[in-house]
Amino acid sequence: MPGGVFSSGKRKKEKTMSHSVRGAALIDLVFTCGLVATLAGIAIPAVHATRDRDAARLAARYLADRLHAIRIDALRRNVIVSIRFDPNELGRFGPYADGDGDGVLQADIDRGTDHSLAPEARLADFFQNVRFRIREDVPDPDGSGTLPADSDPVRIGSSNLLSFSPLGSATSGTLYLSGESGPQMAVRVVGSTGRVRVLSFDVASRQWRAD
Repeated sequence: MPGGVFSSGKRKKEKTMSHSVRGAALIDLVFTCGLVATLAGIAIPAVHATRDRDAARLAARYLADRLHAIRIDALRRNVIVSIRFDPNELGRFGPYADGDGDGVLQADIDRGTDHSLAPEARLADFFQNVRFRIREDVPDPDGSGTLPADSDPVRIGSSNLLSFSPLGSATSGTLYLSGESGPQMAVRVVGSTGRVRVLSFDVASRQWRAD
């Protein structure tokens, strides 16, 4: 009889301990899930912001490479080659070559005299959240004033054509682009040399820096 009581008491004790272990494990699981959710809530926005910054920089370099390739094409073909930014769709652009010796003109493009060298592309086709725009008020890289937010991001004079000559010179201008939260980027073309530079705007110092 005492042995039976002892065995019964032992089983009750083991059962109680088993419930305690399961309860502790459940508490640990709930705590771990909560911790993971909290860390994810912190990490995901940071990851998105990093991706946005990287995309803006990659887009600026992609555009600079396209402009450099057009400059080389003008030298190789010995004609003026331009990149046209569609006035009806800001993010759409493509290269055109002069067909009659008077430079690349919108009227000649419409007539087919100045012909396309490649299908037009959209920046969004390659970089989904990056577009031509000025996100916030920024100083002009030339130091000649302030560029208001949401003002014209394609600044190449009164034309929508940025041209490169067979002598190596080009239309002076600056193209502004950014992501949803990434840095403000600028791709500048120096007219006298046709040199293409990529700049990023440093918010802390309120200055443009070579990227």
